[in-house]
Amino acid sequence: MKVVVKNIINIFTIIDGKINLLVKDNNIIEIDCLDQLDLINNDYIKDNIDIKDLNLKQCYTFSKKEKDKLELKVLYIDIINIDSIKLSNGFDFIELDKLDKENDYIKASIEFLKKELVLNSTIKKLYPNEFVLPEIQKIYEYLLDKKYDRRNFRKKLIKLDVIEDLDKISSNKTGRPAKLYRFKEIKTDKILF
Repeated sequence: MKVVVKNIINIFTIIDGKINLLVKDNNIIEIDCLDQLDLINNDYIKDNIDIKDLNLKQCYTFSKKEKDKLELKVLYIDIINIDSIKLSNGFDFIELDKLDKENDYIKASIEFLKKELVLNSTIKKLYPNEFVLPEIQKIYEYLLDKKYDRRNFRKKLIKLDVIEDLDKISSNKTGRPAKLYRFKEIKTDKILF
């Protein structure tokens, strides 16, 4: 029986407050594997994408058996800050809302994101400097499909002692200015939601 192995690489970021997926020529990144799975990913990223601080995690394996062929697809995911990547060669980001959420790879990715983004270290990776709370609240509401009261959302993050007020106001030109915060340096992960 012939075995075919492919890696699917889903790299997510936040652009203008929305979750985006890195694609190649408007398609999910899929790599044929002939050798060690992780090394293939590293070589592909190094050869094709200028990206810093990538830490791909294997999160799911799909299999499909046909007559004399077994196809395995291994899904790898990471979440990066948009500033850590330079796009070229047909690579671009597409909003998650514009993708087929019934696609098995996208569904598995969303489930993985739900688990990852509840950790303060993951959300801090997306917002390493300053941010306004409504932007982060919007991400959590979208992914967790749950509405949060604005005041309770802020109180929860303050009570967990993971953010600090910068005593600055955003220079947002659209809408009302908001307080700026940043994540504290914390040695152990805390579950936020």
